[in-house]
Amino acid sequence: MDLKEYLEIQTREIERHKWIESEKAGRDLGMDAVVDWIKKYADSFSDQYFQKSEL
Repeated sequence: MDLKEYLEIQTREIERHKWIESEKAGRDLGMDAVVDWIKKYADSFSDQYFQKSEL
């Protein structure tokens, strides 16, 4: 497992979520969107990443 790669991919996913949700809201949601991603997607993201890296 490459921790640097994991964190880079995770950061891109968070930024993508932040952008999409901010566009929907018509304003920059900032940390609210980051927290939203963590609550909704962090566990499944980690599971999928580590499952993929085991292959």
